[in-house]
Order: sequence, then C-alpha cells, then structure tokens
Amino acid sequence: MRYPLKLDENRLKIFHEGRARRIEVAELSYDLKKDKYVLTYNERYTKLKNAIALGPTLSLFHLRHYSEKGKMFPIFLDRIPDRQNPAYADYCRSQNISIDEKNPLILLGTIGRRGPSTFIFEAVYTTSFSPADITQFREQLNITQYDFSSAFDISRATLQRIEAGKSFDLSMLKRIEILLSFSEVALWQLKQTGGYVHRKVLTKLLNYFAMH
Repeated sequence: MRYPLKLDENRLKIFHEGRARRIEVAELSYDLKKDKYVLTYNERYTKLKNAIALGPTLSLFHLRHYSEKGKMFPIFLDRIPDRQNPAYADYCRSQNISIDEKNPLILLGTIGRRGPSTFIFEAVYTTSFSPADITQFREQLNITQYDFSSAFDISRATLQRIEAGKSFDLSMLKRIEILLSFSEVALWQLKQTGGYVHRKVLTKLLNYFAMH
C-alpha cells in the first residue's frame, strides 16, 4: 500500500541556492490561532559567515518573525506575479493550481517559487503514514515486532518505541514507510535479511509484497 503525498497548505521551505550547493534558510508557515505568518530561520544558516537575511525587517539576529495579523510579509508578496499580468493564467496552469488560488503559501511554492534572488521557495508535502500503520500491517499478516524488526534489519527496541508513540525518529519512520510502500524495496531488503526470519513469516512477507 502506498501512502499518497499531500500538499501542506500551511508551510513551505526556503532555500538559498548557490553555484555548488543548496542550503535550507528558513520555514515559512501560517499560525491559524494567531492568524499570522511565521518565518523561522534555520539556526545553522544564521551562523554561516555569508548568511543573508530574507529582508531588511527579517533580521538574522532573531530566529522567529511574525507578520501583521492576517497579512503575509510584504517582501514575499513581491515574488508572486501580478494577477493582471496577461500570462498569469498560464503561470497557474503550468503549476497545476487554480487561477483563483489565494493562499500566499501555495502561490509562493508554485508560481513564486523562483524569483530574481537566489532564494528558492519549495512546497512541503506530507503523507498520512503513521506508527499505527506499522501495527496494522503486522496485525494483518499476524507477525510480531520481533519478526518485523528481524526481517527489515530494524532495532526491536526502536520499533517498540515508535509503535508506542514514545519515539519521534522521523528518519526511521520514513524508512519503514518506504519499505511498506514500495514492494521492490521490501523484497530487496528481504533478500538480505530474510535468513534471520522464521520460514513461515518470511513466506507471508514474500507473498504479500509479490502481490502489492
């Protein structure tokens, strides 16, 4: 089973792209409770010798900045093409968004993604995958945490913490999502570690991934 990606309409990432590398600069998000947009600098970026602030009012000396209530930071709005521009509809179609789209975060992550500066705005995508999906998968095939961890070369203690909601190891959670989403990856892994798993369990796993 694959877990579809969903556009996060309340967040986007900002990167600085130089000649040789791309660096994460900040995250731009919307705080629903405060009805304000929030710019949060990546602390590692602010410590670089050649770090550049995103605007004259967005000092690197403060990691977090808030916009006026209900308003996007004016400097970012300048990146979005004018709706009166004859090519505006074409811009929207090329990015697969509605010409009536008004969410500035969506607009910045699409038609405002690249501007005249070296700062790049990237949309953020999330999946519905969660630790509960791992438990559901195991219960569906009737295999234990011990068997799952052995089959996929994962620490049993880590798996227990993830399923219990006591671990926020996002990299491991992403690895498990990839294994359960892409049969070819799971089968590749089982070729390497299947020897550590009971024959009946391995047969269940091989049959499942061969059919999905």
